[in-house]
Amino acid sequence: MKHGFDIRIVSYEHIHSIHKKDWNKLLKAINPQPNEIILDGMCGYGAVGKRILEKENSAKLFLLDESKVQMKRAEANLPEVPKKNFTISSLPKSNFKKEFFDKIVIKMGLHEVPKKEQVNIAKEVSRILKPKGKFIVWDIMLNNKTQSLFQDIIRKKDELSEFDMLTKERYFFKEDEFLKTMREATFSKITEFHTINYKFSSRKRLESELHNDKKKLNLLNEFIRKRFPKELKQPLDFKDNGDDIQFMITKKIYIMTK
Repeated sequence: MKHGFDIRIVSYEHIHSIHKKDWNKLLKAINPQPNEIILDGMCGYGAVGKRILEKENSAKLFLLDESKVQMKRAEANLPEVPKKNFTISSLPKSNFKKEFFDKIVIKMGLHEVPKKEQVNIAKEVSRILKPKGKFIVWDIMLNNKTQSLFQDIIRKKDELSEFDMLTKERYFFKEDEFLKTMREATFSKITEFHTINYKFSSRKRLESELHNDKKKLNLLNEFIRKRFPKELKQPLDFKDNGDDIQFMITKKIYIMTK
């Protein structure tokens, strides 16, 4: 089975059309302070960590990801961070000391693992956070109408891309499930900080994920056309431009306090 993140080499800024204002909101939510110990969890190529250090270069940054390929990208992206601060591991199995971090950030990572594992991640974050420490999450927040739709579309895209492990393991949670997970991890305060209207674009997945195979893009688009309910097209601003299908999905930044 192919490990999705060892072969999925993408720019999330591109495929997710991330705006500068949303990055600024994330940094405001993190609010890095001098000498704080901060973890960029499920870090990918270290995009969050890089912006943290640009904002506060005295922060003591650690990065964790289970993909060796992504960690090499992160190391290249952050040459100023000591090698010992890069950890290749899944978050629930981290060996960090109890109450070690001031802040932990996971951007677009929780949905990459099965539902049960999401609870384990939240509990481990709670364990390694200091008292009154903050856990900042940026992720897709779905509901009863959009969850299965979005899950099915992304699963089809992953199948066409031959991301075997992602097809099997990803679980795109509903917002109420996310809030329940945070409560189970005993976070005392959960704050909705910022809402992001994310425009999904099938064509933006062509180069980096569908390997420039326009036949696969056509298959994805045809699947979306058949799967998309008529009653959701207007609420989600559905647009079919032939070789590109777009629709709106909600992301949010949440701050959890231990």
